[in-house]
Amino acid sequence: PTPCLLLRPSALWCSVMPGDEPEVVSTVEGPPSAATSSNSSKKNADPMQTLKARAAATAAEKERFAKERAERVKAGIEEARRKRKAQERAQAEEAAAKKGKSEVDDLFESLYGGLPAPDPTKDSLQAQKVKEQERWRSHRFPALPAEDPAKVIFLDIDGVLRPLTAGGFRSMMVDGEWALRAETADFISGALLALRHIVENTGAIIVLSSEWRRDLPMREGVDKALEEYEMRPCATWTPTDLQRDMGTENPFKAFTERRAREISTWLSNNPQVKQWVVIDDINMADADLDRKPGTLLMAPRIVQTHRKIGLTMDQAKAAIRLLRGEKLPPQILPVQPYVELTG
Repeated sequence: PTPCLLLRPSALWCSVMPGDEPEVVSTVEGPPSAATSSNSSKKNADPMQTLKARAAATAAEKERFAKERAERVKAGIEEARRKRKAQERAQAEEAAAKKGKSEVDDLFESLYGGLPAPDPTKDSLQAQKVKEQERWRSHRFPALPAEDPAKVIFLDIDGVLRPLTAGGFRSMMVDGEWALRAETADFISGALLALRHIVENTGAIIVLSSEWRRDLPMREGVDKALEEYEMRPCATWTPTDLQRDMGTENPFKAFTERRAREISTWLSNNPQVKQWVVIDDINMADADLDRKPGTLLMAPRIVQTHRKIGLTMDQAKAAIRLLRGEKLPPQILPVQPYVELTG
């Protein structure tokens, strides 16, 4: 065999004996064959693709985790903000309530600060007293029957429920104008009881025909007096826009005639009324002597009271009979103190 010497990777040099021709065998590396390149790519491609896929999956997981964490942080911030606002609102409401209570306490302190402390014993006695008064009132008068609008009491005040004397009202200056205040302290208890007796037995309504009807404070005074005796207030009042007949020489007769017209006008506007009575200290029968067209007869319906005594129980019984439709002689007093009317 001929010995060979490897000189470099690109060529092999063989030494030969003298006389022999040297033969060089080239070993220079050339491009790899197609088969060799294809096999090498397959071996290197699989690990690379796997690595890339793993890297992409890891990045996606990190991104998802970061997104979820950001959402949790945002939700926590919103919840903390909501709680803070609710707490601030509650604190503001509590502060406002304390302030309001403090202002109320200060007001009561300024109004009632000087009053003594509550006394349970006195309070209990007062409550017992109120109960006794209510019990007494409940047994003081019998219950009234239902109203009967077909029966009417035309009620005068002066000379009927109170003596016909000066007074009956007070006047006082309010905002530069005179204001009236009814004075009912001199109302006659017996007269009020007699009036209630009529209402108890007939259910009749009361229509105010007195001059007290012309002013609200005076009407309210009458209603309050009726309420004290557990009667219903006046249902209404007669007209106030009719004028007196100034052609009549006697002003008293003119006053009487106008009142008769007022009563007649009210009745003409209320045809449901079947029975009625006039309780007055004036002899309303005088209006029949010079009766104007449309004015009803007063004599069969009048119950005249004494100006100093007022309505009595006997007169109340006569009024009940008239309201029940009975025919009675004119209930006119033989003697009546004279009072000059100038208004």
